[in-house]
Amino acid sequence: MTSADLHTMTGAYALHALDEDERREFESHLAECAACAREVREFRATSARLAVAVAETPSPELKRRVMGEIATVRQLPPEVPDRHSPTPVAPRRTRRVVGLVLAACLAAIGALGGVAIDQYRDARDAERAVAEQRARGAAIEAVLTAPDAVGGSAPAGGGGTVRVIASPALDRTVVLTSGLPTLPDARVYQGWYNDGGRMRSIGLIRPGTALLASGLDRASGVGVTVEPAGGSAEPSGEPIALIDFPARRS
Repeated sequence: MTSADLHTMTGAYALHALDEDERREFESHLAECAACAREVREFRATSARLAVAVAETPSPELKRRVMGEIATVRQLPPEVPDRHSPTPVAPRRTRRVVGLVLAACLAAIGALGGVAIDQYRDARDAERAVAEQRARGAAIEAVLTAPDAVGGSAPAGGGGTVRVIASPALDRTVVLTSGLPTLPDARVYQGWYNDGGRMRSIGLIRPGTALLASGLDRASGVGVTVEPAGGSAEPSGEPIALIDFPARRS
């Protein structure tokens, strides 16, 4: 498994969706990657909230009525079915108690209905997130192992390294970073395609994770800048790293 692929497995690991070999390999990576460790903690906190069972207590009046009826009803002996006899009909009082108990259950179900729907949606969202992470990991691996993959690396101003791998056939690029300094909350790293000197945004870069970008087209390389939080439509300063792709044949 590649380093870029390992960065995408935090959600699957938190939800115990990795096989034994993947788990061991990811845990070795986890011991050295603070960003992945933080993501795993966040995923686990979210899954724990989804797993919390929420209960609603019936009103005191409803509980009093049910318990009062139960105290006045004698327990029925076991019934032996007789295929020649009609199905026994429960006494009126027993049917009333059953009705009250059923009403209590329905009241609880009604109170929990909205919560259950929300939890179901949250669980489906979590499943979808894991599936998306797996798909993203597969897409990154496809770029890194593509027969036509090209790229390079360069030191970043201020420290760290930026590595870029692109596949013209897949029209995709992977940007990997290591050792980039932590920025203030008001600043972010942003990646750009270099289209003959015109910079085209490919997304924000979180240090220690892989950025997967599409729309390679005829870009001649990739640059990385430091931008205000949320990113910019155009670079606000000179790139801290600029990697040119090897010349492609027409």
